[in-house]
Amino acid sequence: MRRAAALALLLAAGCLRARGTPEEPVVTAVDLAGVKAVDRDDLLEKLATQPSRCRLWSCDAPRLDPDALAVDVKRVEAYYRERGYYQAAASAEERPEGEGRVRVVITVREGAPVRVAELVVEGLEAAPEARKAAESLPLRQGAVFTEAGYDAGLERLKAALRATGYATAEVTEHAEVLPEEGKATVRYVVTAGRRYRFGRVFVSGAGSIPRGRVVEQAEVEAKPGDWYDERKLAEVRQRVFDMGVFGGVRVAHGTPDPERLTVPIVVTVREAPLRTVRAGPGLGFQATRWEADALASWTHRNFLGDLRRLQVDGRAGYAWIPDPFSRRREGEVGLIGVELTQPGAFARIADLGARVEVERSLQEGYGFDAERLKLAAPLRLAPRWTLVPSWNLEVYQLRRVSASVTTPVQFERCDTVCLLSYLEQRVTWDGRDDPIATRRGLYGALSIQEGFDVAGHGYRFLRVLPEARAYLPLGADTVLAVRARAGALVPLRETSPAPIVALFTAGGATSMRGYDAQRLSPMALQDGRWVPTGGNGLLEGSLELRTSLGGDLGGALFLDAGDVSSATSQPAEWRSVLDPTRLQLALGVGLRYRTPFGPLRLDVAARLPTDWSAGVPFADRFPKVPGGSDHREPIAALHVTLGEAF
Repeated sequence: MRRAAALALLLAAGCLRARGTPEEPVVTAVDLAGVKAVDRDDLLEKLATQPSRCRLWSCDAPRLDPDALAVDVKRVEAYYRERGYYQAAASAEERPEGEGRVRVVITVREGAPVRVAELVVEGLEAAPEARKAAESLPLRQGAVFTEAGYDAGLERLKAALRATGYATAEVTEHAEVLPEEGKATVRYVVTAGRRYRFGRVFVSGAGSIPRGRVVEQAEVEAKPGDWYDERKLAEVRQRVFDMGVFGGVRVAHGTPDPERLTVPIVVTVREAPLRTVRAGPGLGFQATRWEADALASWTHRNFLGDLRRLQVDGRAGYAWIPDPFSRRREGEVGLIGVELTQPGAFARIADLGARVEVERSLQEGYGFDAERLKLAAPLRLAPRWTLVPSWNLEVYQLRRVSASVTTPVQFERCDTVCLLSYLEQRVTWDGRDDPIATRRGLYGALSIQEGFDVAGHGYRFLRVLPEARAYLPLGADTVLAVRARAGALVPLRETSPAPIVALFTAGGATSMRGYDAQRLSPMALQDGRWVPTGGNGLLEGSLELRTSLGGDLGGALFLDAGDVSSATSQPAEWRSVLDPTRLQLALGVGLRYRTPFGPLRLDVAARLPTDWSAGVPFADRFPKVPGGSDHREPIAALHVTLGEAF
């Protein structure tokens, strides 16, 4: 390790002392003097002349090009003009820093900016529905005149007109800039024309897929007779693409009909293969479990016609707990599932789906066989909103529960057959710019389950699980991501805790990363080892700073928090997670490698020995876990997985 660090330092030192020739010296640095009114880093990125940069794995030592530097001086002045500083002047100086090395200093005299003295919008009286657009133009009287704001005002007026029915509207822009006087006059002229409505929907490119189904989906967003709104075209495209049978979808408006005052919509599609077969291996590595699988799936996207979707998927493998080298438990695992979906079963926005699956799995404290049935009716309420009401029936048979367990009632309820029957309503709002490589936006989800008896079997409960996420870009390469999730399982007229398969646990690559998977939980002693049993309440939060390290490599710094309450039949037991003094905290770092399927992620997290955390004091730096037991967990956890934590 020391040799590798020394080698990296030698490589970096070699880059920093790189030399060129007297005619083409190495540029050691580029200084921007006098830059106050604009973003210094952004301006530097726009220049052809760049300083030497070194990373541990590579170095770049560019040579000075005098012609490019002369162009950069003009480029700096143009950069300022675009931002309203018409009198800005720049000059460049080359300062030698030894043989074959030079520092470039670009000095800017910014001058005073040009401000908007007058802003006029003419012609909007003919389109009162779009008048609000004039109240939120990027340029305002007294603001610095910028070319970006000037052109954005034109586009905003056009968009407002075409979102309120004025499909043929035109907008022209005029600006008179007086740099010596420091003022500009801006004028937009609107020619609104007639107001139009949506017309018929035409479909091209559909072969085996009925055109009528495409028209049906398109008209949910662009209903004939409604006022024309150009923003709806993107929503039409998304809704048609979500049908799942097209590899490409393009939506455009046709030629407006001045007699009928309608605008037709043209949907061009490219059909994807209706049948898909996928197969491959799967490997899972956790500190408490290893698993190797073979996976396969078959999908038919037009089963028996009418766009019915039939999917069969399976997984077969072998699991070792905790690993193949120190096997405490091992055995076959697998799952087979069949899912049938009928789009538009009740209405154009409501589908009907049914899924049946059989699973064999192995956990730390037990193994189980399970049969599950789910009937769902997904509702596509809006492009960002999804509501999925469902009825779920799950039957579990626990096996291989050690006789040496001090058996908690969570296990006893599933000693022979454990049945869960519940209604679930899951609603999500997805405002992220990209669900895989998210840079900005918000995400919210809420799941509510109501458990009830079936023929005298089952468990009556209310289970609520809300989640919120936020993503904020900090510059071009850095994102601040925040997540909060809470859960409550409330028994209803029950005299014992819920079955173990219904309770909350935490810890793992997508949870509180200071613990291994499911290890943040109340515990039971089994064969001299503590195994998780779950609790009624869950509270988790994460604060993560993600940044690019160059190329496909990224890094992260994060702080996780979490807690899981005990499992009892008391309805208010879950509230104990709301006590902030019980929270476990973990600080960690991570590496990301970008792949087409999402980032390959490696995270290392260590719990913090705060005086108020549950389980304090940290005896030998192995703290207790909430729940009052005296089992111990490693202070740090390592996670390797595909995809971000949230």
